Amino acid sequence: MIINFLLTAALFYSAFIGFDINTNKKSIGYTLSDNKFILGNENLLSKNSDLISGKSVGLIVNSSSVTSSGDFFPDMLSKKSNLTKIFTPEHGLRGNDRNEDYIDEVTGIQIVSLYGAKKKPTPNDLYDTDVLVYDIQDVGARFYTFINTMFYCMEAAYENEKGFIVCDRPMIPNAEYVDGFMLQNGEESFVGMLHIPIAYGMTCGELAKFINDEYFAGKCRLSVVTMDNYTRDTKYESLDLPWIKPSPNIYFPSSAVSYLGTCLFEGTNFAEGRGTDKPFEIVGAPYCDGNLLANELNALNLNGVTFESISFTPGTIASNSNPPKFVGEICEGVYIKVTNEKTFEPVKAGLAVMYAANKLFPGFQINKNKFIDKLAGSSQLREMLNNGSSYDQIIESYSSDLQQFRAVRENYLIYK
Repeated sequence: MIINFLLTAALFYSAFIGFDINTNKKSIGYTLSDNKFILGNENLLSKNSDLISGKSVGLIVNSSSVTSSGDFFPDMLSKKSNLTKIFTPEHGLRGNDRNEDYIDEVTGIQIVSLYGAKKKPTPNDLYDTDVLVYDIQDVGARFYTFINTMFYCMEAAYENEKGFIVCDRPMIPNAEYVDGFMLQNGEESFVGMLHIPIAYGMTCGELAKFINDEYFAGKCRLSVVTMDNYTRDTKYESLDLPWIKPSPNIYFPSSAVSYLGTCLFEGTNFAEGRGTDKPFEIVGAPYCDGNLLANELNALNLNGVTFESISFTPGTIASNSNPPKFVGEICEGVYIKVTNEKTFEPVKAGLAVMYAANKLFPGFQINKNKFIDKLAGSSQLREMLNNGSSYDQIIESYSSDLQQFRAVRENYLIYK
């Protein structure tokens, strides 16, 4: 009996610590680390290091380019490879809006800004580079400029016969969520270059595969370094990753989710919450009646969300790339309170607020420069608001295009 007990204990202990008692070797099926989430950049540094071994590397990174432990990826890669250049998107390398060329004080590497007049690496930028490595956290929105930087860098790699590596990262919104107007011909800009919907439901690695096939006929020398132990059901917050703001006004993961819908207000005189403690989750204006707006929105019974009447006064912010509206003025509006992350549809929520604000408040205006067309990807939203279309008619107007995109998107999904 004692022998049986000891044998049972030994078997339990061996399974727990991950060793086979018969061979004294690590047993693959039992270690706790087998189920650990691993980022793409961590896999590049370990099991996929052959992709950069012996090569001159150019990095496309920003302040969000960190490992699970919070280590800055450029610093780590500079010790393990021949790092020749760092290319930076909008907001610069360290989230300080330093959109210029300079020598990084920490790494001593040449920084090449890809925001402003120059958005694409030149052949001269790439003469001393064999492969480009992209590692940036985005938010899954077509108008988030980082994915357009990725497109331009892929194009430069394709044209100059360089390799292109994407270190994959998790999605912050629901990875299955696909919604919004498709980008129409003639509306291309740096807030919308790809012919995809507002919320496209793909990781940066999956989107890179889409770009390669749909724009470069699969001829870009693309490698996607995937994440371990990630699925489409994985909630971003469950990964316990260090939160580094991917851009100055995305304060929290919840801000990134609501941004998919409320960024559209950048094309109007309705504040999208910059200058408050919850940008993109709070929206409003001095001419708005928050109670009236909340009641109108809650009557729509949207999935996974309620709208709470609020009052707020926007303040100034450090980042001046997109200053807050109505600084110092008392605004009324709504707080977009997500009650179910799985069923919440942020694009529909943003469109609902815009529809209701346009219906209820004579002071609401679409900016005359028609920037909203660039954000929506279509003139259809502006035209339907102007002609008094209902909320349901606005949503229905893009449903057919969205269904077609979903079918194409399935070809590029890595994670199930």
